[in-house]
Amino acid sequence: MPIKIALFRSMVIGDRRLTREALLRIAEAVGGADARTVIATGNLLFRSRKSVSRLEQELEAACAEEYGRATEIVVKTAEEWRAMLAANPFEAEASEKPAHLILWAMRDPLPDHGVEQLRRRAQGAERIERIASGDFYCWFGADDMAGSKMIAGFGLKSLGAVGTNRNWSTATKISAALDEMAKPG
Repeated sequence: MPIKIALFRSMVIGDRRLTREALLRIAEAVGGADARTVIATGNLLFRSRKSVSRLEQELEAACAEEYGRATEIVVKTAEEWRAMLAANPFEAEASEKPAHLILWAMRDPLPDHGVEQLRRRAQGAERIERIASGDFYCWFGADDMAGSKMIAGFGLKSLGAVGTNRNWSTATKISAALDEMAKPG
């Protein structure tokens, strides 16, 4: 059965933090099999034959049932996930400072004007690159990310876009869990 990766946009819903147990219940509620979480940042892997769009809707409804309201959830197939990571335009930077590289997983491609808006905000060594899938990467340079203005106050919703981000360290941990799940037997 195909593996899906569900990325929750927020770890806190209302005043409650997502828990591993709740994520597993949410996966079960949508018929997800062999569910597992990857570190405590809202990453859920499971098996399902359902479409990505159907899973996004059902997961958000199950999240609302569990927490009284939903957070946005982006679902990727195993193939989409692997392609996103293989398309990393900042490989050298990722090996140097993996926490300074952010991958944005999008439901739909980030519009051109969103990419341009981020590029205008970038300072110094900061860069943004959208990949063929419409997902995008932000490199924050070697300096302190906390002072960056690139994504501070940047609202995907104002662009009509839905997405969530993971740093490169987390993205590779998700990939390792995906590879483990994909092993035969």
